[in-house]
This record gives sequence, structure tokens and C-alpha cells, in this order.
Amino acid sequence: MSKKRSLFGAFTLVAVILCSAARSAELRTTSGERTIYRTAVLDRSDGVAEGALVSHNELLGGELVATLCPSCGVAGCDRACISLTNWYANAEYLLWWRRGMDTPPLVTTSPPGTAQAAAGVLPGATVLFGGDRFGDEARPGGRLTLGKWLDDYQTCGVEGRFWMLGSSLVNFSANSTDFPILARPFRDPNTLTNQATLLAFPGFTGPGNAAVTSESDVLGGDAYYRWLVMDTGSTRFDFLAGYQFARIDEVLNINSFSTAISVPTIGPGTTFTIAESFTTRNEFHGGQIGLSANYENCNWRLDLLAKIAFGNMRQAVSIAGQTTIVTPGPGSTTNVQNGPLAGGNVGRFTLNEFVVAPELGAKFRYSVHECLDLTAGYSFIYWSDVAQPGDQIDPLLNDPPSAFVFNSDSYWVHGVNFGAEVRF
Repeated sequence: MSKKRSLFGAFTLVAVILCSAARSAELRTTSGERTIYRTAVLDRSDGVAEGALVSHNELLGGELVATLCPSCGVAGCDRACISLTNWYANAEYLLWWRRGMDTPPLVTTSPPGTAQAAAGVLPGATVLFGGDRFGDEARPGGRLTLGKWLDDYQTCGVEGRFWMLGSSLVNFSANSTDFPILARPFRDPNTLTNQATLLAFPGFTGPGNAAVTSESDVLGGDAYYRWLVMDTGSTRFDFLAGYQFARIDEVLNINSFSTAISVPTIGPGTTFTIAESFTTRNEFHGGQIGLSANYENCNWRLDLLAKIAFGNMRQAVSIAGQTTIVTPGPGSTTNVQNGPLAGGNVGRFTLNEFVVAPELGAKFRYSVHECLDLTAGYSFIYWSDVAQPGDQIDPLLNDPPSAFVFNSDSYWVHGVNFGAEVRF
């Protein structure tokens, strides 16, 4: 009987040890001639989520034993050395600003009673549209991030991001009912003095109007490899290297209509319809390197990002414009010419430019669940050389046709981000 009791006691002791091991996770590593154990066993029946992290205090040689953090739940207060969640995805709402568009003054007016020779002519006239920056208001957008750690210790991984901003739309219109004097200003290439084409002037031209519209679209993405360079337990640094893409599409349309009443050498009722369009596309492809830093304090974490990309910006400018002149009467004729601002530069032009594109970012995150974080942060992206439609306008009206010259400047987007990240 005593022998049976001894066997039963030994079996019970072994069962207790095995059960205890099934409710914890253990990682042992030693130096020298001792055996190295690398195991992680979690009992799902205890309600431990599949995304649970096995936390540790330090990995500095000697012996390491990892257990679930008793004070903060399964997610733990310390950085995990073994993770059962190697995939992560982040969705963010963006509220970003972009560099707006600059143009010369495009539409002007003058007070009633202004002499015809001075009507709409700068600097005495009032600018209704152009002459300053527009289209730089905050616009919503979205960013998606997908990443995967390539090992259970999260020392290396891959990550990809794609983001897009909502279109920035500007619509302006003016007519002779609201502005009896309406004009399109320009500079005379012969005298280099300011002049104006009158769209509406009492007794000189009849009903007239002007309209300007613009649209700006920006999107980008990148993919990179990341690997751990330093980990102190609460602070981690990763080196990043990969590829970046961005595209900036913009268009500027300028339209006007006027009717001659008492214009020398032009028959009464002759109409002038002008339609011009300046379109740009900037497409960036390049390599990038960077550094990310993470500071973690229990459920809170601060992420910092600094990257710089180098590559080619493919710039394309398309210019279209025409003036349609219709003479009324039995012998009516239609004469189509180039638009005054488009001039002799109608066509499509391309250029490749070397561009530097840095990015800075900061993000706070709060862990509401072992597999879910809420995030809020700020991002800034800059490109050193971008062609925009307004910069391609030559205010010298009727200038003799010459070789098209690209005009470009820097461009940026920046703003705040709000989102959530899941790990699986």
C-alpha cells in the first residue's frame, strides 16, 4: 500500500509541474557548456489571447526567464522578446495641409468711373483672383500601414505604407453684373508695362465673365526593411531602408468671355471666348533610409520617425489654350487662336530632376488591448523640386514664341493623424 501511495504521489507531483509549465512561458538561454532552451508554451484554456506577448526584463547574456507581466496583464510593461503577433496593420485618418498654388494676378476690377485706359490695370486695379497663394487649406485623407516581423524576437521586419489626400478644389467666377469693369491683366512684352484686356466695360464691351478653377491631388507610399539596432528594454531604435513613391497632380483652368460693343476695327456683337489649361504631374521614385525610435511606458508608447529619400522626380507640364472669335451676321466667321497666356507654348513638356525628400513623424499610442492600440500623431513630408501649374504662366502677353522653360519650387504636406493599429 505504501508503494502505491508513493507512486501516486510522484505522479501527482509530475502533473502539477506540467500543469504549471502549461500556464506560463519560458525562455532560457545560457552561455558556456550549458544547454540552451528556447520554448514558449501558453495554455489557451486560461483565456490568454492569441496575441499575448511574453515579456521579459532584460536580455544581456547569462540566464533569462520570461513570464507574463502580473501588473499590466498579458501585454506586459516591458518590451516583449517573444511575440505571438508577427503581423500588424494600421489605419489612420489624416487632416493635412499642402503647399498651395501661386499664380500672377489673373482677374482684376476697377471702381465705376475709372478711365478706360486705366481700367483693370495694375497696380491701381483690385485683384479679384491670383497674385497670392490659394488651395492650401486642410484636407482629409487616409493612410494604411501593413507590416510583418520576420522573427519571434522582432529584430527584423518589413513594412509598407500608402497614403492619399482628398482633392483640393478651388472655384472662382466673376461677371459683369457684379463687376461692371472686369479685366485680365498682363504685361506688354514690348514696353514691359502693365496692361489689361477688358472683359467688361460700360459702353465698350457688353456682358462678360471670368472663371478660374484648380485641382490638386497628392498621394504616396513606401516599402522598407527594418532591423533592430538597439534595445534598452523601454527604448528601441530601428534602422530603415527601402523604396519611396509619390505623385502630385495639379491643374489650373482659366476661362473668360467678352462681347464687343464699340471696339475699333471689331464689329459690334463679336464674341471672344478664351479657354486655357495648365496641367502638371510630378512622379517621384527613389530609395530611402531612416531611423525609428520607440519609447514605451506600460500602456503608453511614443514613436519617432526620421527618413530621407533620394531619387528622380519626373515632371510633366501640359499647356492648352485657344481663343474663339465669332463675328455675327450673314457672313459670320469663327477664328481660333492660341490662348493669350498659353501663347506659343501649347504642348506637353517633360523633365527629370534629382530630388531630396525628407520625412519626419511623431506618434503617441495607447494600448487598449493586447492586440489593439489607438494612435495620434503628426507627419511632415517635403520634396525639393516640384513643378506647379501657376508657375508655368508667363504674364508677358503675346510674347514671341520661345523655348519652354520649367519653373519649379519646393513642395510639402503636413498635418495630424488619428488611427488604430491591430496586431494578429
